[in-house]
Amino acid sequence: MRWEQLFADMEAQLASARQLDLEEEAAEQARAEYSRVRLADRLRLRRGEPVRALLTGAVPVEGRVRAVGSGWVALEDRGVEHLVPLGAVLWWESLGRGWTPGEDGVALRLGLGHALRALARDRARVRVRLAGGGPLGELDGTVDRVGADFVDLALHPDDDYRRRGSVTALRAVPFSAVVCVSSLTAG
Repeated sequence: MRWEQLFADMEAQLASARQLDLEEEAAEQARAEYSRVRLADRLRLRRGEPVRALLTGAVPVEGRVRAVGSGWVALEDRGVEHLVPLGAVLWWESLGRGWTPGEDGVALRLGLGHALRALARDRARVRVRLAGGGPLGELDGTVDRVGADFVDLALHPDDDYRRRGSVTALRAVPFSAVVCVSSLTAG
């Protein structure tokens, strides 16, 4: 009788050790899987949901996630759209704990240049916030042209459309200096 109890106790200990090993392996596998999660994976899951971020230069921005590309996210807040390079974000809030693994088709392959070229096509008036901020850290105008790693911004009076005679300056802004590009007209 004592032998049966001894063997039963040994079997219970082995089963417990196997269960503990399985749990540790599952936890390690979850950590390894999460180590491959990109910020874009978490943002894609929040599409249509509100998020908050603090950008370089202590610029807060919030809005609903509209699109996620390669290195950027588009947010919309009460009709104002913000194009935010992911490298200009100091922290995100309200991302939740989940993520959507893998590529998101064409949108995730499109870089910041593609998004800016769409703004150039639309001749949208924008405000470009620059790294470093300060009094000269915001430029209002129209995206004129987009190069491989810079954007030409035509500065002109707020009450005028982008016309040759109304342009007061043409500034070439490196992508690395862009913190946020926001629409100036709601809708």
